[in-house]
Amino acid sequence: MALTTPLQDAINAQIRNELQAHYNYLAMSIHFDRTAYAGFKNWFRLQAAEEYGHAMKLLDYLSDRDATIHLGDLTQPPTEFGSHPIEIFELSLAQEQNVTRQINDLYALAQQEKDFTTLHFLSWFLQEQVEEEASVTEMIDRLKLVGNDPAGLLQIDAEAGSRASATTLPTPPTGGAAGA
Repeated sequence: MALTTPLQDAINAQIRNELQAHYNYLAMSIHFDRTAYAGFKNWFRLQAAEEYGHAMKLLDYLSDRDATIHLGDLTQPPTEFGSHPIEIFELSLAQEQNVTRQINDLYALAQQEKDFTTLHFLSWFLQEQVEEEASVTEMIDRLKLVGNDPAGLLQIDAEAGSRASATTLPTPPTGGAAGA
């Protein structure tokens, strides 16, 4: 059974949403690259890679279903963020909550279209969003505990730097010369 046009359009929009999240997290990582917080830089770089992987998972699904793929424009992310790490993590949580709403809307559309294959496929994303929001909320809670204490901030930064990728997803190309 072919995907309906509304469902194809919605999945294409979600690919754009995931790539935008990738782009936003990459900007957050770059922000931390200009600070002493190398661990937070790593945390957001891994988060960017996960969002890219989500986009590729959706793109591959459309390809497997022989659907039309349209890549939408991305919005340039901010180049400046707050001065305290908690401000950036709060932006991250708002972004994840928005993505959760988007996935829920996509799931509701698949229900309406009675596309049970897509419902099954999207169930992974629903669970992933629970994990995404929990991960960011945990960082916010810990940052609230330490406030402006430099030793506490550096401890959380070090722990963020030890984060390993939670899933095996494709990562974006890094560019550069072949074989470099």
